[in-house]
Order: sequence, then C-alpha cells, then structure tokens
Amino acid sequence: MLPRRLMLSVFLIVALGYIALGWARFEMPASPELAEACGFTSADFNHAGHIDYAPTQAWFVSFMRKQEYFSAIAIGLASAFIAFVLSRARRLGAGVASGAAVGAGALALGALCLGCLAPALSVVGLGVASAALAGVPKWMMALNTLLLTGWGTLYLSRTLNACPVMPPQATTAPQHHH
Repeated sequence: MLPRRLMLSVFLIVALGYIALGWARFEMPASPELAEACGFTSADFNHAGHIDYAPTQAWFVSFMRKQEYFSAIAIGLASAFIAFVLSRARRLGAGVASGAAVGAGALALGALCLGCLAPALSVVGLGVASAALAGVPKWMMALNTLLLTGWGTLYLSRTLNACPVMPPQATTAPQHHH
C-alpha cells in the first residue's frame, strides 16, 4: 500500500517551499540585462526605464515566464519518491532504498540546477551543473522526473506487495549443542 498522505504532504511542502524560497530570493532587476535574465521584456519597462510591476507581481511574472513551476513540480515529485522509499526502507533493504533515494536526489538536483535558485546556491558548486544542463527545458526535466519516479513507485510498490525483498531474519534464540 502506498503512503499517499505522506507522499502528497512531502510533495506540497517541498514544492511550496521552493516557490516561497524563490519569492524570498527575488530582487527587482536593476537593469534591462538583468531583467531579461528574469524573463522580462522591453515592454515591461516604463518610460523612466523601471519595471511597471509591484515586487510581488514582478516575481509572479518572472516565475511564470521562466516556468519555475516545472522546477517546483520536479523537486516535489523527487522528494515525494524519496519519502516513499525511506518509509519502506526496512522492507526494501539498504541497497535498494539508498539507490532509489540517490537516483531521486539526482533528479531533484538536476531540476534545482535548471531553476532560478541555482545562482543563489552556487556556493555548493551548482553553477557547473547548471551550465551542463543549460539547454534542457524545464518541462522536460519535470516530465522525466514524473516518469522515473512514477515508474519507480509503481515497481517498488508492486514488489513490496508481491513478496518480501529482504530475506527473513534468523531467530536469535540460542541453540543448544549436545
């Protein structure tokens, strides 16, 4: 049986957390070059050269134009899959659980590197990974994450329901030798 509530809760917390962090890190672009990097066009500027949006509205315009919702979805999906795997780690075994968690973590890292938060997190070396993934569309990363985590969840849940993955534990009762 799938821990649906756990997975949904983790998905929502992580996706909304990503969105909130993006909102908190957003700064109004000071120049047209910086504004272009945030998804703004020349039509968004007034005659004085400033963006015509309030800060929250400017963040939302940038969020939608940069398709950050795909990054939030991908990171949420990967995190929900990790929560599923960790909740079943005892039955799956350490090797299967850690492998699945690392794979989902790689998907989340890829989505994070494509997102607008990657430059803010460059202190941990995400700048190099961001450059390597620069040509990948965010919708493709989200679709890839959905397919891989969906298949992984289906496979592992069917495996867990069909038979135990871990061998049965030996009894710990002392044996008497005659």
